Amino acid sequence: MLKFLKSNALFVSMLTGIVFHDLFAWMAPAIKFLLFLMLLITYCRISPRQLKLKPLHFWLACVQAFGCVFVYLILAPFNLELAQGCLLCILAPTATSAPVFAALLGGSVACLTAYSIASNLSFAFLAPFVLSLLGAHGVTEELTLIQGFLTICARVMPLLLAPFFLAALMKKITPKIHEQLKNRQVFSFWLWVIALTILMAKTTGELLAMEQGMYSAAAVLALGAAVVCVLQFSTGWYLGRKYGDRVSGGQGLGQKNTILIIWMAHTFFNPVVAIAPASYVVWQNLINSYQLLKYRKNVENAEK
Repeated sequence: MLKFLKSNALFVSMLTGIVFHDLFAWMAPAIKFLLFLMLLITYCRISPRQLKLKPLHFWLACVQAFGCVFVYLILAPFNLELAQGCLLCILAPTATSAPVFAALLGGSVACLTAYSIASNLSFAFLAPFVLSLLGAHGVTEELTLIQGFLTICARVMPLLLAPFFLAALMKKITPKIHEQLKNRQVFSFWLWVIALTILMAKTTGELLAMEQGMYSAAAVLALGAAVVCVLQFSTGWYLGRKYGDRVSGGQGLGQKNTILIIWMAHTFFNPVVAIAPASYVVWQNLINSYQLLKYRKNVENAEK
């Protein structure tokens, strides 16, 4: 039973959140705490020696940083919510689980681990700048650009950077506890499942509370997320192939920390914008499932 739940955790958690949204939606304030714990556990496995950046990482970061603004500027004149949703899906850092999935596909765990760490840490500095520049409505309109930047920093950076410094401190002061967390990365996985359940419950509740005319807007956001997802995986595969690591390129750019950007959508934008990153969860895992199926077939054929 446990093996089935772990293999199908994504769909079980999403379905649970949708069906029992009234039961879990009230727990939304706990998301920040769960994110903090997930990042703390992930950072406990980090060694400075893993942070070896490569040319591939530079190009992936450029797509992440400039691609989100480029897509936003193209879409904003036509549909602001779509532009904001797609921006978050591109700006989002690489999922902390991406190196694990890269290993399943025969990719370089070290390469993707380095980029995942760099991506999440740089996001802490990049996100406040981008959000304040675009006037995220979670910050009052009376604030100047600099004031808005500092306000968003105060909301985002503690969540992303505090676990990193706490993990480093624990390694010095409480090495045994640090080692326990380092060797129990599976805890991060189950925290992610719980967080996803709560977020899907919150998103479902908000969808049901929307006016009927808003459902078409939700469909547009879901479709936009699908297009962005395919484009990011494709671009990552192309860049990765150039540097001899197609898997790391694809997962580094395509597999996102969706929990974080769903929370940001609820915090800084109209709640309907969260539909884009919530949909991205489905699209990226459909692509991951297809990749894994194809890889296993290729391995089986090679063994015959």
